[in-house]
Amino acid sequence: MARISDGSATGLIVLALCLAAAVAAAEPSALQPDDDGLPRVHFGFKAGLALAQHQGTEPREPEYTVSSTMRRGVAAGVFMILPVTRRFGLQQEILYVQKGSHQDIGVTILDIPTVLEVTYEQDYLEIPLLLRYHWLLKRDRNLYTLGGFAFGLKIHDRYRLSGSVSDGTETVTLSADDDMSEVDIFDFAFTYGVGVEFPALGGQFLVEYRFDLSLGALPLPTYAYVPFGDEEPILVDNDPVPLRNQCHMVMLGVRF
Repeated sequence: MARISDGSATGLIVLALCLAAAVAAAEPSALQPDDDGLPRVHFGFKAGLALAQHQGTEPREPEYTVSSTMRRGVAAGVFMILPVTRRFGLQQEILYVQKGSHQDIGVTILDIPTVLEVTYEQDYLEIPLLLRYHWLLKRDRNLYTLGGFAFGLKIHDRYRLSGSVSDGTETVTLSADDDMSEVDIFDFAFTYGVGVEFPALGGQFLVEYRFDLSLGALPLPTYAYVPFGDEEPILVDNDPVPLRNQCHMVMLGVRF
């Protein structure tokens, strides 16, 4: 599956919400049963912004300094709600989520301090299974919370590194640009969130905040290639750094 760039995030969100509004039908906000008393299964769409970062799980070596910033990406997908009672239900989702981070790593190479710019891009197809609880049962407004676990399958990744070392007379460039096929394609995360629903344009629109935190660490690469004249660049291999995915998501959607 092709990677979706950060610049196309707004277009994807607008397209998803327009499609959802076109097919949505008016529904009460509570998880109401059908006329025959059977649970009414609800379906919906959601899309929004993902703000992802990596979290360290081990003490940092004192010779390194790390400044980490979030990767802005897309979170979008579909969901299904199976009511158990009018307040409580099970929610199953399929989401495409862009995760990763940007790192500025300060390190001393050949006794020369330098800063390496590292980018990790990891896009996942996630399947969360959540417990959903409705705190309000009004037809026009609803407040709900979510909690559960998500299984993630990595469908795209990229590792990029750039930097240079200079002794004042000569500058050596460090670089890397490759996939992360050596990193596990599976991820398992704890996820929770809160949302509100309200009627709009003939459907129940929702605004939702979610947070994902991986339960296990992924060994992310730290290698670099150093060019030497006309020869092939030399690989400078370092031990992988164990980091966990974490991601904040703010999404808009509709259910019917």
